Amino acid sequence: MNGGINFRGPCSVDELAGLGQSRSETLSPSPFEGVELSSTMHSAGMNGLTPDIQHQRINGESGASVDFGPVILDLPAMVRPDATELAVFRTMPQTESALVRFAFEHSSDGMLLTDPKGIIRMVNDAFVRMFGFPREEVIGQRSGFLRSRYSTQEFYETMWQSLRQHGEWKGEIVNRTKHGAEKTCFLTITSIFAEAGEDGQPVRIGYLGVEIDLTERKRMESQIVQGEKLAAIGESVATLVHEIRNPLNGIAMNIYLLEQNADAEAHWTEEERESIHLISREAKRLEVLVKNVLTYARNVELRYERVILSSFLEELEELLIFQAEQRDVKLLVKMDGDRLTGRFDPDQMKQVMLNLVQNAIEAAEQSEERAVRVQVDLREDASWRPISSSGRVILFEVANSGPAISEEVRSRLFRPFFTTKSQGLGLGLATSAKIVRQHHGVLDIRQSEEPPFTTEFIVALPA
Repeated sequence: MNGGINFRGPCSVDELAGLGQSRSETLSPSPFEGVELSSTMHSAGMNGLTPDIQHQRINGESGASVDFGPVILDLPAMVRPDATELAVFRTMPQTESALVRFAFEHSSDGMLLTDPKGIIRMVNDAFVRMFGFPREEVIGQRSGFLRSRYSTQEFYETMWQSLRQHGEWKGEIVNRTKHGAEKTCFLTITSIFAEAGEDGQPVRIGYLGVEIDLTERKRMESQIVQGEKLAAIGESVATLVHEIRNPLNGIAMNIYLLEQNADAEAHWTEEERESIHLISREAKRLEVLVKNVLTYARNVELRYERVILSSFLEELEELLIFQAEQRDVKLLVKMDGDRLTGRFDPDQMKQVMLNLVQNAIEAAEQSEERAVRVQVDLREDASWRPISSSGRVILFEVANSGPAISEEVRSRLFRPFFTTKSQGLGLGLATSAKIVRQHHGVLDIRQSEEPPFTTEFIVALPA
């Protein structure tokens, strides 16, 4: 056959009717420009019509035949697709209806299709993953099973009023998963209309809902806002502590001289000496407290470097392996890719990781498994875009097998002066979180889903 495109493959009469030039240009862009359809069709084969449709170019140039499996295309040489385009064509549906179905099923956002009464007729895989309800529990039901405590009757009435008046509704909504968790989503509902009825008005035949999970984004934004509030408080505290530090230094110096005199002179009683030693110990403890508060309150000037992450973890392991062995805790360090690098201040991030791993070792010591895992790799996901425009982050994970941490404690862990230990000031995690925020990253805690580990601390930095 001379120049043109030749489609051969099983299809229906309805599909053939949709093969006009504008349709082919819509479904198959640049490779088919300048190609026109003729009306010549020949049917053969066993599985329905197998059309041989002649698409004749205006200039009559010859082309190349390309086999797509069930579809064969004869393409003019000047519009012959490259290997990448061919790979795309092989996987793409060949009709508009199939293309729409393909997009619905493979969307990364949760999607559901309902009839005019709100009865669910279809959901995609992302919806099932997002909310945990299997299809057999969803199809034929109204969407009320997603309703959370935050969605009032007034909220739904406003939504339906918008759908009736404008044909669409969009906004944030908190939905409930099968396991009772609450997810913040951005929901868009669009009315689906058929062709005009006998009265000339379009007929609404259903609704399409698209849900984008905002849970992780909201949590990260909340941490960023909380960090900004703490930074403002920290500046005020730093000024106050600085004023306390000056007289404290004078007190400490005079107590030291008094202590030296008490030990040297015989006229001091044992009770008096013990009282002076007690005052000295408390003064030193207060000095440490002031120093730690100032460390937390001040912003350290970061010295960014391009760091090889495998080397960074090796140094970290050398510093911590002795402590882990002393406590009979197994320390496992994992790394995906020997040449993976990150850009951060290595000294400050080492302080963060030392704090996290030391805490993990202490927690793991209280369990039978006595295990800690430290790993780092590159991740890419849209949920990380609040801290990285590309969604790509360097993710440090520190997991331990210690006792599970309650939701109430998790919500307070990164606050200054909060601690669950009998000793310590409760500034370690707060300082670590501040250092990570200075790197425009996020420090978070979550429940581990990989036994024997119960808790994971994660540090995400822009890649």
